[in-house]
Amino acid sequence: MSASIVVVGSLNMDMVVSLNRRPDWGETVLGKNFFMNAGGKGANQAVAACKLGADVAMIGKVGNDLFADQLLANLEQVGVDCSAIEKIPEEATGVAFITLNPHGNNSIVVAPGANLRLTPEDVRKREELIKQSKLLMVQLEIPLETVKEAIMLAKRHQVPVLLDPAPAQELPEDMLAMVDYILPNEKEIAQLTGVEVSDPLSAKLAAIELINRGVSTVFAKLGEKGVVVVSANRTFFMEPYKVNAVDSTAAGDAFAGAVGAALVSGKDIWATAKFASAIGAITATSMGAQVSMPRLKEAEQFIKEAAHNQ
Repeated sequence: MSASIVVVGSLNMDMVVSLNRRPDWGETVLGKNFFMNAGGKGANQAVAACKLGADVAMIGKVGNDLFADQLLANLEQVGVDCSAIEKIPEEATGVAFITLNPHGNNSIVVAPGANLRLTPEDVRKREELIKQSKLLMVQLEIPLETVKEAIMLAKRHQVPVLLDPAPAQELPEDMLAMVDYILPNEKEIAQLTGVEVSDPLSAKLAAIELINRGVSTVFAKLGEKGVVVVSANRTFFMEPYKVNAVDSTAAGDAFAGAVGAALVSGKDIWATAKFASAIGAITATSMGAQVSMPRLKEAEQFIKEAAHNQ
């Protein structure tokens, strides 16, 4: 098997409840709607890229339970190659507990389950798959040593690496130096650099710090404030698309998947950022994670209409 994009990452079942406000410690509040949908940062990004026309394979682990079957079926239905996703009989599939307020903002608690059983050895067994790809995509909901092993294998075979550094944590300097594209939000880039980010200027300063550490290109995501893109020879600010957001749960993952799909299709950095910004915006207008991600035709129509309305 082979794929243009190989995603090494997590698969979770999302359990989402909408409410007016989150409870304080020791407090119970009544929620509103509850629903479950397929999630996990790795799986979300694989689905996003696949829906946008990329040929995608995923490396990951799930438990041997009903959630696992549902997650795999969802990926296969979209077109993601799941042959490198293993079932672990003694583990539960990862789950995420998400609270969603009326403004579309969320808070998330993840119980990783089988995701934590994805080892460097598991990735080494898939070296040929990574070698044949055009892009490796990784996130941080699996063990850090496994992420680093995947990156090292990619660099061994001159395969570009895209890292979504979420959940936020400190990363080894030698690992950062091997990353070609990094996609942090405000909190994540502050965690990585020590630079507090609140606007495009501070985002640019933080991004330059990552460039100085060896990252080739930084997409600093500022949510409704837009995206700052910094590379060694180019810096620009991408204005956000204006939409009525109802659920931001997977907007960042949709952005990442769109960056991956755009890069392997040959788009330059500016066109990639514009395309990914549109995908993230569309995703935020619908409830759910993978189900809210647009296909290529819908995305192109959205971009066309947005340009017409400017």
